[in-house]
Amino acid sequence: MTLGDTSVLDSLNNAERDILTLLAQGHTAKSIAMVRAVSLGSVNERLRSARRKTGIGSSRELARLVAGQENRDDFIDLAASSARPATSPRTDAPRRASSPRWRLPMTAAVLIAAAILAQQTSVAPTPPPRADRQVPSAAEALFAPRSTEPDISALHAEVMSSGVDPAWSATTEASLRRIYDQAIAPDALTSFEVTCSVSLCELIGVGRPGLIEEPVTVFTEAVQGPDVHHAVSALGLHSVMNGFTVTRDNAVEGEPSVMIFAAYWRRTK
Repeated sequence: MTLGDTSVLDSLNNAERDILTLLAQGHTAKSIAMVRAVSLGSVNERLRSARRKTGIGSSRELARLVAGQENRDDFIDLAASSARPATSPRTDAPRRASSPRWRLPMTAAVLIAAAILAQQTSVAPTPPPRADRQVPSAAEALFAPRSTEPDISALHAEVMSSGVDPAWSATTEASLRRIYDQAIAPDALTSFEVTCSVSLCELIGVGRPGLIEEPVTVFTEAVQGPDVHHAVSALGLHSVMNGFTVTRDNAVEGEPSVMIFAAYWRRTK
């Protein structure tokens, strides 16, 4: 590939270009995975595919070339626009909004960013979103868009973008934590977060490393068993869903996979 020859970049698809663009902006593979809400393995696979298609052995070098091509195209578009003859705008024509290329902020807290975006685009502003809790990064795989119902990503967005009921949310969070702490073995989880908005509660537990390699029937039955269901229902909540997933994002670093579960309970009174 000679200087200025970017024809090999034409073989890249949109997903590969997106990953390389973020890499050129200074992101790491791990932060890209969090920003795009995909697994680290998916990011690395797209980088490998891009290197294989172009024959360029360095992802950073390939990212630099993609960014250079995009900057060049932007410059060409700008030059073409300035060369057009000036015309008088119609007074009755609607103004066309400019569409600058969106640049994502440098942040590892993608879930908080998603909550802020949901708040900004809301038609009817609601109380401020929950900004006092952060979901464990290992649990991001739970919120990837899914075709099945209910939509777990929509449930998570609802919890994070809705306000709180001062007289109900904190008390319910404490009660839910107590119920689940009694049902789950003390050493089964490395983290457990409970968040209640005005009408929906989200519970996220990250299993200890190695749990997935052991029989997990007792764990899964404890999380969604009748004892938990009856105790939570008595709080005036009904079950929306229980979700389980296994993440292998840290496998490249030699760390074992972990099991993550999420439970959603909706307020009924």
